[in-house]
Amino acid sequence: MRKLVVPAVVLTVLAGAVGTAAAAAGPVPPAPADLTGSVANTGIALSWRQPAGGPAVASFRVYEGGAVVRRTATTSAPMQYIGVNTTHTYTVTAVSPAGVESAPSAPFTGTTWTPGMAPQCDEPAPLTVFDVTSSGLSVRWSVGRSSPQLALTVNGRDYGVVPGTSLRVGGLSPDTAYGITLRRVNCDSRDPAVGFATTRTLPGATNTAAAPRNLAVTAQADRSIGLAWSGPTDGSYVHQYAVYDGAYRVATTWTPSATVAGLFHNTVHRFTVAALDVAGNESEHSTVLSPSTAQCPTGPPAPAAVTATAVSASTLRLDWTLESTAGSYTVLDGDSPVATVTDPAAVLTGLAPASQHSLRVVGSLPGCPDTPASAPLAVTTLAGPAGRPAAPLGFHAGQPTIAYAYDADVPLSWTPSAGLAYRLYDGATVVGTYQGSAVTLRTRGAERHQYRLTAVDANGDESPATAPVEVITPFLVAP
Repeated sequence: MRKLVVPAVVLTVLAGAVGTAAAAAGPVPPAPADLTGSVANTGIALSWRQPAGGPAVASFRVYEGGAVVRRTATTSAPMQYIGVNTTHTYTVTAVSPAGVESAPSAPFTGTTWTPGMAPQCDEPAPLTVFDVTSSGLSVRWSVGRSSPQLALTVNGRDYGVVPGTSLRVGGLSPDTAYGITLRRVNCDSRDPAVGFATTRTLPGATNTAAAPRNLAVTAQADRSIGLAWSGPTDGSYVHQYAVYDGAYRVATTWTPSATVAGLFHNTVHRFTVAALDVAGNESEHSTVLSPSTAQCPTGPPAPAAVTATAVSASTLRLDWTLESTAGSYTVLDGDSPVATVTDPAAVLTGLAPASQHSLRVVGSLPGCPDTPASAPLAVTTLAGPAGRPAAPLGFHAGQPTIAYAYDADVPLSWTPSAGLAYRLYDGATVVGTYQGSAVTLRTRGAERHQYRLTAVDANGDESPATAPVEVITPFLVAP
């Protein structure tokens, strides 16, 4: 197969395209904290915490190598199908409703792996102990790449498998040394210890109240969760209650109920409640309750910053942003859908020369109503010959094969016509322009691709694209 060399075309921004916006002004949100990732064979599931204080936060941006690779309106981002045995370093920023972006979080680095080559069960899970008082301490850790089930022990007391990556422990004795241990559960028969730390509580008084009980959810919204509980069973005096989300205090109340606000949609929280005495000392905590906020955001944002670039008289490229996580996007020309894509970019081909278009973009939010449409963008294609080839026939992908442990070959073929070349797209990216009827692509294993094919005539004008062909590349699983 010989690859056709095509002269580069100067890209021209059409009338109506949006330029770079001036930097927004206003209060700066605090940087996201505790960025961590659960690493698997095909991706890395990122999660983080947005500290309280500062202006409200509307969305987050995930960066890799200085480029934004994901925008989301919640505190997690599954980076899926990013290639097996590949190393990625991410940071996250918070964005206010006015568009002001925070400083980046501390980075997280992870390397994807094949199931047969998983790290050993005793891979370390680093522990951090902080906010130590006379009656309590906070612990946070990283999940790592082995079994994500981690059990916490404090001075021999087993708190069992702890959901999430942090916990507050109360009811401790003042001026006492404590040893904290994490062990992996259901990783192998040993349940190996993988995290260790020691600390000493501060001098002070002991809170002898029993732990609050019957912690339950009373309301769930996309940005808040209502909680209620019963007081200690021993009838001891309670001055106040403290509500914790993992290791962090999120509310203090005089009554056995609270609404925790400032949350983000579709996030899981790990709440406990402690009774406080007059001096603020904590009792033992209630059992952990792990509710989630409502799945769908109220008033999701619309796609914005839609730009159009002329590639030729037959072809436009659209780009946009959405400060949320979309499963797919639909491009509308007037009210007619003309493309459905998975990334925030699309190429429209087979267009008539000097034709006018009013383009909008709608995002599909997984399990939720669609976003509002973007503002319409009026564009006119370049002038040129009127002829356009027909879309290629028979475009399909053969069975991908493993080339090496981490690479795969993807065979693509179609029915050729005389005098035409064929341009292959992966999403909105040109893979290459070819003559003939087939091409085999070398790719990384554990990647997702969405291929489309167009026919290209002697003038360089393209046909409409074929329907997309979805491919997830295989990889070698070690014994």
